[in-house]
Amino acid sequence: MIRQIKLRDFRNYNELQLEINSGLNLFIGNNGQGKSNLLEAIFFAAMLRSFRTSRINDIKNIGAKSFYIGIEAFTGGRWPKMFEVEYSNVRKLRIDGNPIAKASEFIRDIRTVAFLPDDIDIITGNSGLRRRFCDMFLAITCPHYMLSLHHYVTALKTRNAVLKSNRHDIGMIEAYEPVMAAAAAMIIKGRQDYAIRLTSEVKTMLHQFHDPECRFDIRYRTDTDGTEEGFMKKLENDRRRDQQRGFTGSGIQLDDFDIFYNDKLLRNFGSTGQCRLISLCLKMANVNILASNRSVRQENIIVLVDDVTGELDENTRNSFFQVINRAGQSFFTF
Repeated sequence: MIRQIKLRDFRNYNELQLEINSGLNLFIGNNGQGKSNLLEAIFFAAMLRSFRTSRINDIKNIGAKSFYIGIEAFTGGRWPKMFEVEYSNVRKLRIDGNPIAKASEFIRDIRTVAFLPDDIDIITGNSGLRRRFCDMFLAITCPHYMLSLHHYVTALKTRNAVLKSNRHDIGMIEAYEPVMAAAAAMIIKGRQDYAIRLTSEVKTMLHQFHDPECRFDIRYRTDTDGTEEGFMKKLENDRRRDQQRGFTGSGIQLDDFDIFYNDKLLRNFGSTGQCRLISLCLKMANVNILASNRSVRQENIIVLVDDVTGELDENTRNSFFQVINRAGQSFFTF
C-alpha cells in the first residue's frame, strides 16, 4: 500500500510530495491539471514503463534533463520501503537507498493494473498492443518470463543489426538463434497459459453480469510449434530470406491474440460497445488473477482508474467495483 509519492520534473510537476493515508483515493479536478500524471507515476514506479508512451523524453518536464519518482509503500514487513526511479542519461533504481541493477528485482513488489480510456485499443489496435498487454502482466507475475523476454529482444535486435549490414556473416547470424529459440519456447508457453487463464476469467465475468449464454475465447497465434527445436528449424529455413529482406521475418515479435465474442473476431466484427466491454473485462481478469495468486499480498495490488467508470451501465459498474475491491489500494481520477 502506497504511503507517499514524490516527483521531480515528471510531466507537469516540477516538484511534488504527496502523502497517502487511505486505501481509496480520488483525484478530482479539471482537465490538464495532472491527475492522470499521478497515476502514470505510480504505474511507472511499479512497471518501469509508462502506460502512455515509450519515449522517455515525453515524460520529462519541458526543459528538464531528468525526472525522478519516489514511492514509499508497505509491501510486507514492519516498515515501508522506498522505491526510487531516476532517468537522466542512464536509469538509476534504488530500494531504500540501495542501488538495484536488475529491473526484475525492482518490479516484483508493487503490482498495478491500470484502467485507461484507450484500453479499447487492446481489442481494436494492432497485434503489438495485445502482445504488450500480455507481456507486461506476465513480467510482474513471472520473473523468468521477463528475463526470457529480455534475452529474446536483445538477441533479435543484434541479429537484425547483422542482417542489415553488408557483411551477412552467417556465423554471426546463427550465433543468436539458440538464445532466441530457448527464450521463445518459454515465452510461447507463458502466453498460451495466460490466454487460457484469461479466457476462463473473462467468460466467468460475462456469464455473471452480462450474458449467461455468450461465448468467449482467446486464441494465441504463433508461426511455430512452440518448441525450442521447432523455432530453431523456422529460423534456419527462413535464414536466406531474412538476409534478403534485412530483418528477422518470423518469431514471437509477430505473434497475436485473436479474441472472439460469440464466434466473431472482435477487432473486425465487434461493435464499439462490445470492444469496450471486453477490454474492461481483460483488465478486471488481471486483478482477479493477481488476487488469486497466493504469492501476491493483497496490499501490494494497486488499481489505477483513469476516468473510465462514467460510461458503465449499472450491472457492469457493480461488477467492476466488486472486482477492484480485491486490490489493496485504488486510485481514481474524475
